[in-house]
Amino acid sequence: MRIVLDIETIQAPREEWARLAGREHVPYEADWAEATDLFSRASAEERRRIEDELYEKSAFDGTFSRIVCIGLIVFSDAMEPQGAVSWYGANEKDLLRQFWAKLGQLRPSLFITHNGLGFDLPFIRKRSIIHQVKPSMEISLAKFRTEPVYDTMAIWSNWESRGWVKLDVLARALNVPTKSGSGTQVAEMWARGQGKEIAEYCLQDTYVTYACYCRMNFREPLPREAVLVNVELVEVG
Repeated sequence: MRIVLDIETIQAPREEWARLAGREHVPYEADWAEATDLFSRASAEERRRIEDELYEKSAFDGTFSRIVCIGLIVFSDAMEPQGAVSWYGANEKDLLRQFWAKLGQLRPSLFITHNGLGFDLPFIRKRSIIHQVKPSMEISLAKFRTEPVYDTMAIWSNWESRGWVKLDVLARALNVPTKSGSGTQVAEMWARGQGKEIAEYCLQDTYVTYACYCRMNFREPLPREAVLVNVELVEVG
């Protein structure tokens, strides 16, 4: 079995991030109110700028942020579509349990991702450790190889970070259907209670990743409607 995988994440609230990072979080308004002169106001602005930068970087780190959706498309070893599932919801621990249970059943030999080695898989590993959800199988995150993880971003750039491109950019370069929206919209969708829409969006990402993988291996990708068959959208918690 082979699977194409993608996750969607949301950032921790600033107060929770500050607690985990061991930083004293002083609301900007309070810090500014205590600034009585030009020098102290400049210091307050600099503290805020540094905190904003650190907080923004934490969005991509499983130490601080959390998973709200994991999407999979399942293929046979001959790359015949076998179905798709997308788990979504607020109960991250149960979401991870269901994900690992599915992998335990499938025992995939290949994980196809876009930046999976740098983001998705390490993020899943960190969140699994935090929740003490033991993985049902070991996934090697060794770089400079194409198995058991085929990372389209890393392979396209020949493992050179200067050549990294976003998924929609790679899709346009390879003349395959691009996704709608971007990952930056997930937090807004989550705040609006659009978990199901996030799950559908996540599967769009997995299809685009699949199509890029096919092009990179000189295969013609199947159309979206032929790949996203027997789709399960599973709400967790």
